[in-house]
Amino acid sequence: MSEDTTNAAAGSATVEPPPVPLRRNADFIRLWLGAGISRFGSTVGMVAYPLLALWYTGSPTATGLVSFAAALPNFLVQLPAGALVDRLDRRKLMLWCDILGGLAIASVAVAVSLGHVWIPHLMVAAFLEITRGIFYDLAERATVRNVVPPEQLSAALAQNEARGYAIGLVGQPGSALLFTIGRWIPFAFTAVADVVAVVCVLLIRRSFRPTVTGPQAKLHIEIKEGMVWLWRHKIARILSGMFAGSNLVFQVLSLAVMVIIRDNGDSPTVVGIVTAVGGIGGFCGALVAPRWNKRVSLHRTLAVGYAVWTLLVPLVAFVRSPVALAALLAGIAFVTSVFSVAAWTFQVQNTPDELQGRVNGTGRFLASGANALGALVGGFLLEKAGVTWTGVLLGGAVLLITLAVASSATLRAEAHSDGPDQTT
Repeated sequence: MSEDTTNAAAGSATVEPPPVPLRRNADFIRLWLGAGISRFGSTVGMVAYPLLALWYTGSPTATGLVSFAAALPNFLVQLPAGALVDRLDRRKLMLWCDILGGLAIASVAVAVSLGHVWIPHLMVAAFLEITRGIFYDLAERATVRNVVPPEQLSAALAQNEARGYAIGLVGQPGSALLFTIGRWIPFAFTAVADVVAVVCVLLIRRSFRPTVTGPQAKLHIEIKEGMVWLWRHKIARILSGMFAGSNLVFQVLSLAVMVIIRDNGDSPTVVGIVTAVGGIGGFCGALVAPRWNKRVSLHRTLAVGYAVWTLLVPLVAFVRSPVALAALLAGIAFVTSVFSVAAWTFQVQNTPDELQGRVNGTGRFLASGANALGALVGGFLLEKAGVTWTGVLLGGAVLLITLAVASSATLRAEAHSDGPDQTT
């Protein structure tokens, strides 16, 4: 046999067939559909919780309590969930999330259909729904790597992102429409969606148990490493504080919009439509963000974004037209997407790979804690001070954030440097 023939045979032996396209990857499709159906059902259910509380009791305080219970798991569960997802079989975890979540929200559907609405029951069910959603989302995100080859990972994650936007745009107005038809229907819909999602995940035959290469550290030690890194890096710390303040403001703003629409005598469907238009603004902002962020520094993007917020946020309290409210929310969401993409891109690029999950979890933990606080404070302010003064206070809070960002020497220095080597 000649040398050329030998080399050719060796070369042909090492050629691997191209990977199966995602549209023909059965496990990816099952995972994508199962997670999408589960998340869509969860969105429909979670939009209905505050609507039920507000339209049943007429009390912004009761609505704030339910929203607070729904936001609380993001503060309490986020950190341990991230660590536990890396220890357990993720497929089984997703199955149990849908089973337990379906049982909890089915109990709400039955109670509402019988005319027995109890705010503590809604608070517990909303807490469980968001808790299972946190575990499910983290497990699914980690599992994608197990069902697609590395060269298709980017495309798979892009499809997940597109799915998320579609769910937000359809699920929110859809929930309000179902609620208008029958107040128990959104909760029953979510329970059925959980059953379908369980079937999709059951059809995935492989195990998604993480590979353990050595002894595991205690859970609190693993969590602490991410928190310490975030605290020691100035820019990362500033961004986390900025997102926490933004989440608090936006949670109060969302409650204010619901109260305005309710006081105008409009139906819950209007709440869903106004929120969906805001989602369209966020979607458009995400499309613009990459080009914008290539041309404008992080510091200037944040300063301009919060300056626009300072103008738009207080205006929400002074308009009553659903069209005007939708336009303002779209503008706010557009700007939010642009500076959020800039901030998260910066943090992901500059966080060590081995700390990505824990640092991201810590940042989300802080922002979500502010979200829970915003729900509680927002209900109290709207009840005691009214919509107008609540809007004025929100405008003042955003102005303080804007001034802090614009005057930050650390962010200005980053705009003129090659990297964020800023530690304390």
